[in-house]
Amino acid sequence: MTTSPVDGGPAVSARLLTVPNVLSLLRLASVPVFLWLFASGAETAAVALYGVGALSDFFDGFIARRWHQTSELGRVLDPLADRVFIVALTVALVVRDAFPWWLAVGIVLRDLILLSLWPLFERRRVGRIAVNFTGKTATACLLVGLSWLAVGETDVAGAGYPAGVGLALAAAGALLYWAAGLMYAAEAVGKLRGTQGGEPWPR
Repeated sequence: MTTSPVDGGPAVSARLLTVPNVLSLLRLASVPVFLWLFASGAETAAVALYGVGALSDFFDGFIARRWHQTSELGRVLDPLADRVFIVALTVALVVRDAFPWWLAVGIVLRDLILLSLWPLFERRRVGRIAVNFTGKTATACLLVGLSWLAVGETDVAGAGYPAGVGLALAAAGALLYWAAGLMYAAEAVGKLRGTQGGEPWPR
């Protein structure tokens, strides 16, 4: 079954078993394995697994667009996997004292606020809001910055490894993360007031 395109966008399928959905599920399933490896001292293997999972994020989006496998489930799974990946690595780095706890709280708090508001907007029949460029850039900065810091905890990094690069990228990503969140909130409030039309809500 395929639903009609939204605002001229690609058709959205109701199928559950698609290649992008399988990749997103595998990415989610790899998170506890990553945490176990990182906590048990196998940092290099953990970061390698994390890197494979991060690459799968690119491929599932590419496959969904290229072969028209965009689905309702995928619209939930893909951003959910991104957020779980970011939170998992953030927590692992905080435990290792490789990432400031206050910056980690800011990253996690933003998602908690959006998730807590989502049921309210669903009850009010607010249309889904499309993930904007700022949100995508924030996710990319966070993933790259946190991954950079994680590599610094492995045997691959030498004595002169510039951890400040990863911290700067992660901090920029956190700022953009909040900026995107405020943009989503403003658009949702506008829809509640009946001033905007139906774009997808980010999940």
